Order: sequence, then C-alpha cells, then structure tokens
Amino acid sequence: GAMSIFRYYYIIVALVALRVEGSFSFNLQQYNRISHHTYSSTTAGRVVTSLRRRKRTSLDHQDGRRHVINNNLSIAENCFGQTAKSYIRMMRPVTIIQAVGAFLVGRLVILTSSAASNSSIIKEVPDILTASISIYLSYGAGMAMNDCADVAIDSVHEDKQHRSVASETVSMRNASLFCVALSILSLIFSFSASCTGCNGFPVWSFFNLTIMAMYALGLQRIFLVKNLMCGYLAIAPLIGASLLGGRASNLGGDVAGKLYKLALIGFPLQVAREILKDIEDVKVDEGTKKTLPLVIGERKSKWIAYSLVAVVNGTMLLSPYFWTMFKSTPNVYAFSVVIGTPMCIWASVLPLSEGQKMLKKSIYVLLLGMITALLNQAR
Repeated sequence: GAMSIFRYYYIIVALVALRVEGSFSFNLQQYNRISHHTYSSTTAGRVVTSLRRRKRTSLDHQDGRRHVINNNLSIAENCFGQTAKSYIRMMRPVTIIQAVGAFLVGRLVILTSSAASNSSIIKEVPDILTASISIYLSYGAGMAMNDCADVAIDSVHEDKQHRSVASETVSMRNASLFCVALSILSLIFSFSASCTGCNGFPVWSFFNLTIMAMYALGLQRIFLVKNLMCGYLAIAPLIGASLLGGRASNLGGDVAGKLYKLALIGFPLQVAREILKDIEDVKVDEGTKKTLPLVIGERKSKWIAYSLVAVVNGTMLLSPYFWTMFKSTPNVYAFSVVIGTPMCIWASVLPLSEGQKMLKKSIYVLLLGMITALLNQAR
C-alpha cells in the first residue's frame, strides 16, 4: 500500500544520495529510523540477516579448520624435531669431533712438513672436508652401534637411561638401520675424497667400521681389549690422514716420525679416559664385562689412568720435539698447553664422572691448539 511505496521511495532517495557522494554503502540504521520499521522485519532484511549469519558460521568453520591444521602441523614438527634429536644423540655429535680433529692434525702435519705450496694445500681442502665428513659419520655409526649393543646395560644405568635406544625413543630395528645408513654414507664420502685409483682411505674406513662393529658385538667385554681398541680408534685418523690421496708410501721418515709421536701421546690419553669410564660403570659392568677396575680394583685403576695422563703431559711440556713441531706465531700451541695441562690436573681431584669429562675437554683444547698452530704454519 501507501506505506510500501513510501518505504521504497526513501530507499531510492538514499541510494541516489550515496551515489552522488561517491559511496555505494548506506547506513541501514538511518533507513530504519526513516521508515520507522526495523530492517529485519522486511523480507529483504530477513534474507540479508540469514546470509550474514551463514557467512559468520562459514567463517567460524574455516577458522576452526585452520586452527586444527595449524595444531597438527605444529605437533608434526615437534615430533619430527624430537625424533631427529634422538638419532643425532646416538652419534655423540660432540665427542666424535675428536676423531675429526686428530685427522686434521695428521693431514696438516703431512702438508706442512712436505713443503707443499699454499696453492696445493688449498686444492686439497675439498678432499680434506669430504674425508672429515666420512670420518665424522663413521665414528657416529660406531657410537650408535655401541648404543645398540649396550641397551640392556644402559637401561639400568642411572646416567645412561636417557639414551635413545635404552629409553626406547628409537626402536632397536630403526637404530640398526641408522647404523647401516651412516656406515654406507661414510664409505661413499671416503671414495669421494680419494683420487682415482687410490683406495687406501676407503679401505681404512671399511676396516675402521669393522673394528667398531666387532667392538660392539662383543670384543669390548674382553679384559683390556676394550681399552686398547678405543686407544687405537683415537689415533686411527692419523693413519687415515696418511692414506688420503694414496701417499702413505711416499711419506718421508721425518713425517712418519711426527705421526708416530702424535700417536704416542694420543693413545695413552684415550686409554686413560676409558679406564676412568670403566670405574664409573663398575657396578653395571659386573657380570657382563671384564674391565680393569673389576680385576684390580677401582683405586689402582684410577692411579694407572692418571699416571698415563701425567706421563703424556710431562712429555708434551718437557720434550722440545712437540714445541718445534707446533711452533707458530703467535704460539697457539703453548697457550693450549698452558690451559690443557691444569685441566688434566684438576680432573684428577674432581669426582669420577666430572673428572673424565674434564679430561675429554682438555684433549679438545690440545687438539685445537695443534690444529691452529699448523694452520698458522701453512699460511
């Protein structure tokens, strides 16, 4: 009727006014006041209100789905991150740096002693890096193998229950596959680091992996074999350094002598550390392994371990041979000895667990000093 015509008239007027002002939106509340009726009472109003409600509901559903997806992604990322960390922990990523450090010392001794030019040393950098990755992966595989072999002992050890396999964070099957994958990758990198027709370094890598597997499978339970094998594995990278590029047979007597003397200080240090670890594990090793502390007692074993450390430090301090070998400007080696030797002394008075960890840190300090000194010589 008249009211409807009146209402549509005002709608047309309002739209025209808004068009003149350059805007296509118009205020529904003003229209409601003009028409004296609520907008939702009209058929058009009910349709618009319904559409708005549906839109809000649709947006709410979209937000809900988006929230669920984000939560699932976050959970997946956390799970992947935790799983990756569990596998990396099996490798002992910090501990195995020691093997790479020994290799770098050996290789740099060979290069600096053979009067190699800076350009030839730079050319070797890619092979040295590739070989370092190979060694890192192979020693990581050895650590993971040991976790698989010692799962029963570690599961009851107060300080080792958190290990990935012992805590069942990683299944035995997956841990074994991880060991195989690391070993294969290590061998691939070892071949990549060697020149064509030079198989010395890959053969050494395969031999090392075999030693690690035999150690994990049972040789570590034989009296003193564990300590001797760990001592060998500590200095084995020096052998690898001499075999890289197939030049082992061409090493001069002076270079070979330097490598032997480095082995003579590296071997007893690692044996000493393994004895201290055996003392720490004496309760859980009883009945499963035959270690030095179980045979001669903890006190005598500790005395032997720190006697070996004292002999090594005394040799490094008093022998002019090592001061000459690592002479550089600035004298970084002297600085590492000044720091590393007191760390060894301090380790002997600390509680057993802290002492063997301090001894490990002192080895890192000495290795860093040697590597830096040799790099200064190569400049």
